[in-house]
Amino acid sequence: MNKPKRVFLLGASGMGMAPLAFYLRGAGVEVEAFDDYFREPLRTQMQDAGIKVLMEPVPIQTPDCVIRSSAIGTTDSRLSSFRSKSIEIFKRGDFLAKYSNQFKTVAIVGSHGKTTSAGMLSWALSEIDFNFSYLVGGRFKNDFLPMGKFQDSPWMVLEVDESDGTIDGFAPDITVVLNCDWDHVDRYKHKGSVSDVFKNLLSRTRSGVILSHSSSLLPWVKKSKRLKVSTFELEDDSADYMASNRDASIACATMMGADVDQVNFKKFPGMERRQSTLFEDANRLILEDYAHHPTEIRAFLADRRKKFPDRWMKVVFQSHRYSRTKAFAESFAEELSVADELNFLPTYGAFENYDAEGDAEALSGYLPPRLRATTKIFADYPSFMKDKIGTEDKSISDQILFLGAGNIEGWAHAFAAIHHRKGDRVSAFSYFLKDRLSHKCVLRKDESLASKTTMRVGGTALWYAEPKHTEDLRSLVEASNYYSIPRVMLGRGSNLIIPDEGYDGLVLRLRGEFWKEISPRSDDSFIVGAGARLNDICKLACQQELVGFEFLEGIPGTLGGALRMNAGAMGWEIYDLVEWVSFLLPDGSIREIPGNQLNIGYRFCQEAKDGIALRAKLKAEGRSDHKAIRSAIEELAQKRRSSQPREASAGCIFKNPEEKSAGWLIENCGMKGERVGSAVVSSVHANFIVNEGGATAEDVISLMQKVRRRVNDETKITLEPEVGLLGKKWKDQLS
Repeated sequence: MNKPKRVFLLGASGMGMAPLAFYLRGAGVEVEAFDDYFREPLRTQMQDAGIKVLMEPVPIQTPDCVIRSSAIGTTDSRLSSFRSKSIEIFKRGDFLAKYSNQFKTVAIVGSHGKTTSAGMLSWALSEIDFNFSYLVGGRFKNDFLPMGKFQDSPWMVLEVDESDGTIDGFAPDITVVLNCDWDHVDRYKHKGSVSDVFKNLLSRTRSGVILSHSSSLLPWVKKSKRLKVSTFELEDDSADYMASNRDASIACATMMGADVDQVNFKKFPGMERRQSTLFEDANRLILEDYAHHPTEIRAFLADRRKKFPDRWMKVVFQSHRYSRTKAFAESFAEELSVADELNFLPTYGAFENYDAEGDAEALSGYLPPRLRATTKIFADYPSFMKDKIGTEDKSISDQILFLGAGNIEGWAHAFAAIHHRKGDRVSAFSYFLKDRLSHKCVLRKDESLASKTTMRVGGTALWYAEPKHTEDLRSLVEASNYYSIPRVMLGRGSNLIIPDEGYDGLVLRLRGEFWKEISPRSDDSFIVGAGARLNDICKLACQQELVGFEFLEGIPGTLGGALRMNAGAMGWEIYDLVEWVSFLLPDGSIREIPGNQLNIGYRFCQEAKDGIALRAKLKAEGRSDHKAIRSAIEELAQKRRSSQPREASAGCIFKNPEEKSAGWLIENCGMKGERVGSAVVSSVHANFIVNEGGATAEDVISLMQKVRRRVNDETKITLEPEVGLLGKKWKDQLS
């Protein structure tokens, strides 16, 4: 297989795909990458390496081929456009199998332990400056080495995964078999089928094989006269597993012709999420490990018990995939029963459909009575932190072990951050985020908000953030969930009153080029970021001779704010233009919802209230002459200028009732010019309260109360606020 000139990676943030992205870019391939679940620091690392990270699953340039992760099925709709253009589409493992065939490939295989062993071998070879390329399915601790690296060498070290069936395409020079435990029961119905797959791989291996001295495959391999065979000791506990990995790495390096005898393996930095100490003091030790197979759990817990026999052992476990949990439920329960205290998180299903027989509740049923009665299943983090797992009895030293391969990593680090900050959740919030945000993400404490609104009143925010991109936003939302910190979106601050006491939570503001992008499309539409100003959308539409955007002129807001409140003017509303909106939902997922499926009303959109609008597709009503559109915009602008005040305001204060407009009602009640402090009912438009300079939020709210009472007394009509009140409910302020 020839090296492609440019590729598009779909599902690029996974620990199988990301190393491939770095490798290919290092090999001189132009790489464009998309994933709807990138994380920092991976996103920035990719961009720094010259990989183009895309907002949409549509490459800028036509690729020679598309490579998809195993989590993306063959019927995924995002692949259809590539098929229509006869662009070849590969599953990641299939691409690597064909591509690596031209190299002297070292394949690290086994039901578990591949990442640590591949990382250790790659590190050891790097220590002696051996010339080779590698792809490791995980991050080195502190990013000591990149997870994928190209060098002009015949040697390539990589993990070969049996879980998706692509192992059948590999024909390595050297194969390292770490173990042959039964796993991935959705594909392999019994242990013998796993063994058969490894035998087939060994039959295709060209030069040598390394396996444990106790491997069931060893007698079969020894019958082959063409393969060099080397063995290593396979130990029974976690600490000695590291010794087994070291011995396997040394044997493999030797077979490659590399001398690593002088390498000090005690300096191996390790891999993220593998036996990582997150916090330690005299009374408490918090660790995380990727163990998600009964054999791994047995080894890890035995090692922890041996090292700290007097520490109370608390285990937090998240099973990975319903099929694995269902098949190994009894084994999981048996191995976890050595814990003194046990807690479960919901099963991480990956791409599997829910199966009640594989969830945490079903697993707990296999526990012995001692644990079954006390084991808790946590569905949300706040309750987890408040429970006894989070308390510290100074008379008892303990070790809290987070085990699993799903999203338990976030729970573990959030829990450890609380300890690093001595129980202060506000401080723990920023500590947790310190390595999870891009360098250009703004996060400040006690930030003044008055200058960030059009009304120019209000106090400070406990936390204020300007995420650089979607990954920053997701991390900020996740952290606010962990620490029960309320959050709110802030656009340009129109249609909003900030209380004088400020906001005791996180204020998120989408600023910067990533959020402001307005991308014209060939079907008379725009893909628009939530931080784009409505005025800018209007101007570009005029330049493109597109009709329907004229009413946006003069509305002092961003698209995100307009979508949240279904902003409108002059008889039009923003959702008149919407074809679809992409939302970040509360569970962290991103969903693109068609405009005709959104629950919208007057100054309201339910989906924008529950989630966060990221971008939208806005479709024009048609085309017209540039001068005609410009004339229509100017006419609307003139109307706005003549009917709305120039002073600082929050826009229309009250919603229009059905009977009459709010402005007409207020004016006919003689309220123009009414004031409280420096807050004044505008003489230009009675439904505007303006800040003449120095007004407080209390002035504005008091004046609203005064206006509302007068209108109600004289007309029996109760005006309802159109503006928002940050962190509070109007019914509590205007009663």
